[in-house]
Amino acid sequence: MITLVTGGARSGKSDFAEKLVKEAAGDAPVLYIATATNTDGEMDDRIRRHRERRPANWRTEERWQNLDRISLGSEKAILLDCVGFLLDNTFFSAISDWDDPKQEDADAAEEKVKQELSGLADLCSAVGIDLVMVTNEVGDGLVPATKVSRLYRDALGRVNCHAAALADHVYFSVCGIPMQVK
Repeated sequence: MITLVTGGARSGKSDFAEKLVKEAAGDAPVLYIATATNTDGEMDDRIRRHRERRPANWRTEERWQNLDRISLGSEKAILLDCVGFLLDNTFFSAISDWDDPKQEDADAAEEKVKQELSGLADLCSAVGIDLVMVTNEVGDGLVPATKVSRLYRDALGRVNCHAAALADHVYFSVCGIPMQVK
């Protein structure tokens, strides 16, 4: 079973995704794939809070590439949190000129993330474990002021569409209320 949970900032999407994974795995271990990188003190605090709320039997891998090469043990489910940071890190490595980012660099980053998600979904299907992915909904916000931000927003929207196509279930979280849309 593959599930995508999307929503805006602080919409409750990660909490809901963690609940889904706990239900899927029961008392069995879970693999938590954390894609955020520590860039400053505030981000360090966010990462710490996420770590503290995970059960002791959850294993964490902090990575944003080669997701299909993850070593699995006795895990019964995987939680990928989040697709937005996966794309963010891929963008950061692909864009060479932040003042004048190239569409082809953004397109390459987008395609790489789609391949990462497809590879992880294939791995989960092959070994018969549930996958829950968390992503940020960007389609309801303002048009970003910078070119690189617009490229990112557009790419994440298309990556989210790809992730939703891979998923058996899609939830949209608003104000802490998850609504099933697929």
